[in-house]
Amino acid sequence: MPSLDQFRKRVLTDSLFSPCGLADVIERLGFVQADPIRCPARAQDLILRHRVKNYRAGDLERHYPDLDLEECYLYAYGFLSKDLWRIVHPKTEKKLTAEHRKTLDVIRQHGPMHSKDLESHVGGERVKNYWGGFSRSAKMAMESLHNRGALRVANRNNGIRVYEVADEIEPTRPPEERLQEIMLATLQAMGATTRRFLLSELSHFKYLVESVADRRRCLQGLIDAGRIRVDTIDEVEYLSLDSGRRGRMKTDIVRILAPFDPVVRDRTRFEHLWNWTYRFEAYTPKHKRKLGYYAMPVLWRDQIIGWANAVVEAGGLKVDFGYIDRRPKERTFRLAAESEVNRLSEFLGLDQSIQEVTLG
Repeated sequence: MPSLDQFRKRVLTDSLFSPCGLADVIERLGFVQADPIRCPARAQDLILRHRVKNYRAGDLERHYPDLDLEECYLYAYGFLSKDLWRIVHPKTEKKLTAEHRKTLDVIRQHGPMHSKDLESHVGGERVKNYWGGFSRSAKMAMESLHNRGALRVANRNNGIRVYEVADEIEPTRPPEERLQEIMLATLQAMGATTRRFLLSELSHFKYLVESVADRRRCLQGLIDAGRIRVDTIDEVEYLSLDSGRRGRMKTDIVRILAPFDPVVRDRTRFEHLWNWTYRFEAYTPKHKRKLGYYAMPVLWRDQIIGWANAVVEAGGLKVDFGYIDRRPKERTFRLAAESEVNRLSEFLGLDQSIQEVTLG
């Protein structure tokens, strides 16, 4: 079994591979988590900038219509291949409501549209949404149809989803096999994780396999077949895919990672590998925040040593670093941190001459 240091390096090199083309990265990850908050860019762009050569904020949205992609909920909402999308769907056999049928008829007749367009045809009263707040009924109907696979995202307009009617999907595999493929895809995207975390993240797929015991048996079947690798690190069992491709850690490099980056996503694994607790505080009341609204973990060599808060002000980038212990004193860290801020600024298309960096 690998040591903790060896395992940590494997987690990093498996996920932070040498940058390549956008389509190749999507294929290698299989899934990229999305989030609407832009601080200083959306999560999907912050994830891809470390893996796609010469990536710029918004490239995924700009190239989406030309990529073999769909949007959907896997272990979170994000971008995934059409093949995986066809495994996830259909999600339900419930009959369409009258509102659903009317929405589909309008979009078939008038073509791709977003919720504001739909409102001009069917109206849009305020209704209670899934989170206890209020949304327009047209938006809710579109999201419901998208969730069940009846609508797909044709493109995005400044981050706003534009929907079109999706082709009807007929499942070609038994539900258990579909769930197993989803488990493999999740490990491909997320990297090594525990059995408990994987099953928890995929608990909403009970429409495929209802009982927890049966979902556990599906996972054990993949392990028994040798399709999932098992490593025990400090008495913690981790499951992963063994791609056979091993990258090499770049030394003396700083990376500012998105809160939803695959390296960061499993918070329990994060704490095991780096011995501190990272929390995403965007939805934490301001007076209770310890790291910052959109604090992003900072990777230095193979250690996540702290976080950075980055905001765009007056056309330039302002970055404040914080540390779980203390700032590395060597000159190489300062130069590497400044280089990372320059890369982040270039990715955002900002003027590097007016950026402000506080290393702490």
